[in-house]
Amino acid sequence: MSREPTDPTTSLNLGRHAAMPGGMAGQHAVKLERSIYSGRVASILREAIVEGSLEAGSPLVEARLAAQLAVSRGPVRNALHVLEGEGLVRTQPNGRSIVVGFSAADLDDLVSVRLELESTAIQRGVAARNDTAPLRAAYELVHAEGASTQRLVDLDIDFHRALLEFSGSRFLTQAWLALAPVIHTVITIGNRRMAEADPDENFTRILSVHEPLVKAIERYDARRALRLLGEQFSVTREMFAGR
Repeated sequence: MSREPTDPTTSLNLGRHAAMPGGMAGQHAVKLERSIYSGRVASILREAIVEGSLEAGSPLVEARLAAQLAVSRGPVRNALHVLEGEGLVRTQPNGRSIVVGFSAADLDDLVSVRLELESTAIQRGVAARNDTAPLRAAYELVHAEGASTQRLVDLDIDFHRALLEFSGSRFLTQAWLALAPVIHTVITIGNRRMAEADPDENFTRILSVHEPLVKAIERYDARRALRLLGEQFSVTREMFAGR
């Protein structure tokens, strides 16, 4: 059975992914455990790539990563496949995997695509006058968190998923969900950088861009909501840059 992933070097920033679930028993439990390990390994590598610890062009050797993270090669192989689907890893003709990287241009591209998807969601939801209660409920959970925690990042992702679901389009939501792991990683890194400087100010800053957006959508004021969404994504860029 795979052991808990650990990082014996300082090359990878494990962050919140260091803790792994306890032991399980049975065939189905083993399959579940492998799936959990694959997700954890993908999270570790994704954060290292987005933050820049793993630079573009770096080789990703299954056996070496498995030894470094203290898992079998299966979870590493699965994780690399996931990251290739996200555009962070590329498999070369010789079958070896390398890091694609995550540049400032990639960040701008990600934010721009998010803005297009979420703007479309607002426009569709407002035009159809869809129910805003789930979006309000998601915001209230963000507000109730009260601090710049890792859970705040998870709640922020839930908020933006509720925004996509407000559109009433499952395909638009699915397009956004395909980007969600990288979005989550960017927000995690940005939240950590800003919280290290001033956690109270960071939390206040997050609320200041979410609450007016919710109120504008509740009034079905698409023009104001779109402007506020653009301002919110400017904050995302600043958070990632640590400003």
